[in-house]
Amino acid sequence: EHTHPAPDGETPTHGRTRTRNIALGVGTAPFIPEPLRPLAEAPGVPVIHSADYLHHRETLLKADHITVIGSGQSGAEIFLDLLRARPRGIEKIHWLARTQAFAPMEYSKLGLEHFTPDYTHYFHALPEDVRDTLVPQQWQLHKGIDTDTITAIHDELYRRTLHGGWPDATLTPGVTVRTAGRLSGTGNRIELHLEHTQQNTRTRLTTDAVVLATGYRERPLDTLLTGITPHIHRDKQGRPRIHTDFRLDLDPTITGNIYVQNAERHTHGVGAPDLGLAAWRSATILNHLTGTNPYPLPTRTAFTTFGLTPHPAPAVPGQGHTLTPLAKGH
Repeated sequence: EHTHPAPDGETPTHGRTRTRNIALGVGTAPFIPEPLRPLAEAPGVPVIHSADYLHHRETLLKADHITVIGSGQSGAEIFLDLLRARPRGIEKIHWLARTQAFAPMEYSKLGLEHFTPDYTHYFHALPEDVRDTLVPQQWQLHKGIDTDTITAIHDELYRRTLHGGWPDATLTPGVTVRTAGRLSGTGNRIELHLEHTQQNTRTRLTTDAVVLATGYRERPLDTLLTGITPHIHRDKQGRPRIHTDFRLDLDPTITGNIYVQNAERHTHGVGAPDLGLAAWRSATILNHLTGTNPYPLPTRTAFTTFGLTPHPAPAVPGQGHTLTPLAKGH
């Protein structure tokens, strides 16, 4: 069941389509941490997600003090942009992050082999608890900062010290925002309650605007699939089980297939949302859907062998490829 925008732009028209197979690519949505959600949703309060930064940039630059939260590429670019636009010595910017460092993204050629079909097949074959442990440990593969941006930030800060001054910019990793609220009697000033995980210390930070470079989260599938919820097989965490060819694991009573893209990081690893793998994901789905091999896929995609026991790609019609494990001791 679906809706279409009406020609007048207001009254939607409703429709119903019958299909044997579905491919869902609903993507992600901006993520706002729970402590900051009430402020971000309140009208007139300058707490915005980085996705909306450019729409609010001029207003943000007028704020006396600005806080950026998040250590990924978006947070780094926004911090750098604000820093360059603020007067020397009175920048009044805080940059906070939960990660233990403002760290570079892993962008070496061998590191990028984590974004290959070979690694995806390896990851999918791991036990669920191992996969759940791996994903947060691999944040630098996709949540770090590119080297050019880190260098530009340091160079900009350094230039502001050349004549004996020091920039009024505070960069603090390892910090969690516990709670947040508006200060009474101060207009829209915001108070952040902070906790430093390594020091086990707490403090408060008063600021006039907050930019949340807190990333994106997968949109939940359950709202779309309510009608077949009882037929979806789930893991121990209640998440949908997803086959290596991107099919939801369904009861045999469901004779069609539901394919997903960018909803399978818990089963397919850090490459799930990566655009560099989009063509391979689409080809994998189409090959399975048609039962033929219109898009022959490569048998090897990484020089790295992930694990002692190779995990071959699933068999595809017309593609009789297997990998033979080496004997022990070789």
